[in-house]
Amino acid sequence: MTKQLLIIFITLATTMPAFAWETFDRVIAVVNDTAIIQSELTRRYQIVAKKQAPKKPEELNAILDNLIEKALIEQESREQSIIISDEKVMSHINTIVKAQKISSLDAFKKLVEEKEGLTFDEYKEEIRQSLLTEMLVSLAIGVYPPSREEAYQWYNENKNKLGNEVHIKQIVIKPKNSSFAEEKRVNELINQIRDRILKGESFEKLASQYSEDPSAKNGGDIGWTALAELDPYMANTVFRMKKPGEISPVIKTQTGYTIVKLMNTRPTSFETVQDRILGMLYQRNVAEQFKKWIVTRRAQSDIKIYLENYKQS
Repeated sequence: MTKQLLIIFITLATTMPAFAWETFDRVIAVVNDTAIIQSELTRRYQIVAKKQAPKKPEELNAILDNLIEKALIEQESREQSIIISDEKVMSHINTIVKAQKISSLDAFKKLVEEKEGLTFDEYKEEIRQSLLTEMLVSLAIGVYPPSREEAYQWYNENKNKLGNEVHIKQIVIKPKNSSFAEEKRVNELINQIRDRILKGESFEKLASQYSEDPSAKNGGDIGWTALAELDPYMANTVFRMKKPGEISPVIKTQTGYTIVKLMNTRPTSFETVQDRILGMLYQRNVAEQFKKWIVTRRAQSDIKIYLENYKQS
């Protein structure tokens, strides 16, 4: 009886449709003990395809390599007991929001969805992965932040490429919503303010009265700043302004409508770009050391690839 039951079971198993498991998903790679599935590869490819027209085989290979790297990072992080909390992720995102002078977290979420093609949860996961990689490189591989001396040496070697920094004042008016009527109201108001300035009224007084930026309390003065730190649309306009006291046209930025008064221009100082140089040098070191680590880690790992026509990118 037992033998007959065994024969029936084997017969059923071998005659089951081949597509039974593929109804759910398909494993396209296994990295040690981690499976990578087709749906994740497809999802990421679709995000890329929204932004450009990728070459499919090459792009799929590159995405799969990134997923393999992600699996290796998470495996090493578990071994090293490295954890990136939600609080740390949100703190990093809030720093980005502040640095980009975006009005609110909700406005930033909308920007992420429109420009990156990601949900905010997906974006948070990308940030978590980036912070995890950085911490892994720092703790497990041993990359340390560059010194001020290294940053100053880089500045001296490259300062002719850094362009100028500007001292400007600004008046910012922000729409309260995205309706046509509100956009029209703000546009009319900012143009009326500009006309009053051109007719001789004080830029500083009008900034204090109307501007919806923290600089309003200082008459719109934001001090010296590198062009690269400004909103791209504002930077493009300010770059073309030459004379101290010159008033810009109305500029539509990511946060609202702006008028700029140019106070002065000078070569970019080390103090203005020091933090950016330190960050750039650190990220460059992290990238170099991570690339070496991932090559070694891949060679030491048991990786099986089931993606057709796969070639490592």
